Amino acid sequence: MSAIGHDPTDMAATPRPERWRSRIGTVFGRFVLATIAGLVLAGIVHIVTILLIPILSERDANTAYRMLGSGGRAELLPSPGGTRDLPPLREADPAAVTAVCSYDLSAGPMRVVARAGSLPLGLTLHRRGGGVLYAITDRAAIRGVVEFLVMTEEQRDERIAQDDDGEVNRELRIVSDTAQGLIVARVLAKRPSDRADAEALATGVACGMAN
Repeated sequence: MSAIGHDPTDMAATPRPERWRSRIGTVFGRFVLATIAGLVLAGIVHIVTILLIPILSERDANTAYRMLGSGGRAELLPSPGGTRDLPPLREADPAAVTAVCSYDLSAGPMRVVARAGSLPLGLTLHRRGGGVLYAITDRAAIRGVVEFLVMTEEQRDERIAQDDDGEVNRELRIVSDTAQGLIVARVLAKRPSDRADAEALATGVACGMAN
């Protein structure tokens, strides 16, 4: 009687260690290909970003509004379709009048003076590239005036060094981490008839070189 056994060809199957090495090699090869593909994609994105920098920089708010306030007063931000081709601020309140004064601290600190009125007034400082540095409202007014200085950290240190010893300095100093930025004044016009007063209050914000 013949014995029933395994097919001799089964014995020729690939040994288990060889199979594991083959699988590891396959996985490693896929990993290398995925890594190379990722690096190539990252390189493409980097190159495209560099090429888009000139276009994107022209759409930056600081660039668009850099001439506003050059005369020492905040200027009204025109609505879309106005006489000046300027983009509207993000999240602009249609019930508020907005005026903008840009600053460049390369020549020295800037002094901002705003007078409180019968309508709510708010001031925000925006650094170049985005982000709010500081915000204040007319509730902080002293004798009806909101006043502060915008400066770099180095300019703040110089001003502190010039302060007289023992003298209490009450001026509000805001440190900007960028040399350029925007000061945005918003006045809430509660009624349509308040529009003229709101515009006068917003454009009454003075922004010029500090003494």
